[in-house]
Amino acid sequence: MNHDYTKGQMIGLALGFMIIPTVFFGLRLWAKMLMAKRFAWDDYLTGSALLVAITCCTLQLATAVHGHLGQHQPQYPDGSPIMDDPGLIFFEQTKFALNMISILGLGLVKSSILVLYNNIFKVRKFQLCIYAMLGFVICWTISFFFSHLFTCYPITVFIEPFYGNKCVQTVPMFFALLYTDVIADLVILVLPIPMVLSVQLPLKKKLAVIAMLMLGAAVCAISITRVIATYAVANEYIKHPNDVIYYTAPVFFWTNIELSLAVVCACLPTLRPIYLRFFPKPIRETTSSYGYGSSRPMGTKKSSLGPKFSHKAYDEIEELELTSHGQVPSTSPEGGIIRKVTIHQTTEASEGSSMTSLRGKSTSS
Repeated sequence: MNHDYTKGQMIGLALGFMIIPTVFFGLRLWAKMLMAKRFAWDDYLTGSALLVAITCCTLQLATAVHGHLGQHQPQYPDGSPIMDDPGLIFFEQTKFALNMISILGLGLVKSSILVLYNNIFKVRKFQLCIYAMLGFVICWTISFFFSHLFTCYPITVFIEPFYGNKCVQTVPMFFALLYTDVIADLVILVLPIPMVLSVQLPLKKKLAVIAMLMLGAAVCAISITRVIATYAVANEYIKHPNDVIYYTAPVFFWTNIELSLAVVCACLPTLRPIYLRFFPKPIRETTSSYGYGSSRPMGTKKSSLGPKFSHKAYDEIEELELTSHGQVPSTSPEGGIIRKVTIHQTTEASEGSSMTSLRGKSTSS
């Protein structure tokens, strides 16, 4: 990796990744108002994660200004580090806080995405998988938060053992955090795919839904990049043990990049109403058949996931039909009269909600 850091770069990254997730969360709120829906648990969790992300970026900004982040560490003329330098102490303090609270932020984002899945797919087996994954995320967050807090005992922001404190080996613990973070992101990413594939939808629509729900792939890419960057940091730290501040700078900005983009990716699947506001659906024509004496469309296959799933998922994803129409039979199973109905449907977006006007002509045979 290119180790060419500057103070200005650290400040710019902190400000940029403080603003970007704030903008997307604001868009999420706007989409919620367009749908005339109240806040749900996934919204509260994402908002909490945003607050953590802003806090972490603020720590990076403060460290760049007061803690030499992006600069070389002050040293004595013989090249040995000045251990009581105020900038170094401030750097270690903010790094200690960043490592802990960023874990809380990542746990909140993962939880918000899982809760969103739970709201969309009302299938018992899938919900059990969601609850199991949610339990793992909660345990992961709590365990690594306290493991970082008690890296050394008595607790100190300087994890180096020269203070006489008993410290665990921090490198294996940090890599364990990163690897399990990547695994959790990958599981959450692929979790809804079997559900979407089991729904009777045209392949094009299935791929569109999967693409929408897999927007978190960017977070997985950043998580993997963070692992690679950490290996680079470890190698450079071995080569330059007297310049900790300069060569461990990626610990700050890659952590903030991952957390901020995780908040963005958690917001992206909820922004569909804003798109529909500016690009309403065009007029479309659908044909279905109804049998007299039956309230259910004839020739329509039920979703393999059940009517409850179909209705709820339609409410959440909006543009999707979660049942597919088969061929129209010539007669009803009961030998009744078939009525062919052609429906012209226009969907228009208004200030508070989307309105649908139906105009139809029908012919009987």
